[in-house]
Amino acid sequence: MDSTKYNVLIEKRLLTTFAQNPLKETCKLIPFDDNTQEIDHQYAEKIDGILGVIGLPLVTKCIREESFLNKMPNVKVVISLGAGTDHLNLPLLWKKGIRIATTGKINSGVTAELGFMLLMALARNLKQAMVAAASPETCLTFRQHSFGVRLLGSTLGIIGLGSVGYFVAEKAAAFKMNILYHNRTRRSQEDENKVQAKYCETIEKLLSQSDFVMLCVPLTDHTKYLIGAKELKLMKPSTVLINISRGDVVDQDALVKALQAGAIGGAALDVTTPEPLPADHPLLHMPNVIVTPHYAGGTKEVVQEINSIAVNNLLAGLKGKPMPQELKYLSHL
Repeated sequence: MDSTKYNVLIEKRLLTTFAQNPLKETCKLIPFDDNTQEIDHQYAEKIDGILGVIGLPLVTKCIREESFLNKMPNVKVVISLGAGTDHLNLPLLWKKGIRIATTGKINSGVTAELGFMLLMALARNLKQAMVAAASPETCLTFRQHSFGVRLLGSTLGIIGLGSVGYFVAEKAAAFKMNILYHNRTRRSQEDENKVQAKYCETIEKLLSQSDFVMLCVPLTDHTKYLIGAKELKLMKPSTVLINISRGDVVDQDALVKALQAGAIGGAALDVTTPEPLPADHPLLHMPNVIVTPHYAGGTKEVVQEINSIAVNNLLAGLKGKPMPQELKYLSHL
């Protein structure tokens, strides 16, 4: 390996993209893919940085397992493409003196766009409508009996009014929906007034009053299975659930049971556990459920911005300089 360049472990499918930018001049890129389980021992000790995305076996090992990290004593930085940190073993990485950066909240707007698209699709029974349009008979029947609901005057409950959640609220306000929200910390009066959002001190109150519930929280120990059997029972039989956060924010087995029992009106999930779901999973075959492949945060433009941010973070970190999106050390983790 070229000793004059930084050695960076990189996901194989990103190789072409990142090989055409400033990394080419300063880094030796070592590719891996979904099937890579180990790193050749002759390379491991020379790796300076890791650039990848959540979910791949090798990335998971690199950023979660101490025994694996011990094989790479010279790693200085880990760059994750995305905003979430639930996949990172932050205490372990910080303990080893490894600096970490994500690509920040650059994709919050497009994530909210997809969330609202899913909301609208559920409101007007889009999945069923597409099936019905396949024949004149089903088309006529559908038009007579499956009107859906209008957004004007409907109530949207947003759990997590951070960056993504607030973008969702702005869109809901434009459709003159009633907006409820629950957040770890209440937003300012000015923020609330801009979108006419009302704060609910408890999730229970929000769930019982909402026609649509959208989950926009990060995955933490506190939010894992935030929505389970008890919470689903609080929702009206017509209420639909939209999840654009992380799959484990919802108890998926409880959700399936609630949907099968008709306890709630439907669900739209851009995130699931696992990803992707097995082909025979019941959520994929329910007429009132929409599942998309965890792509809310990616559009052509945003992916280009994310790549640029990742490169800037990586080069800064390798050179010992401040990284713009560096995660700050938290001693209580």
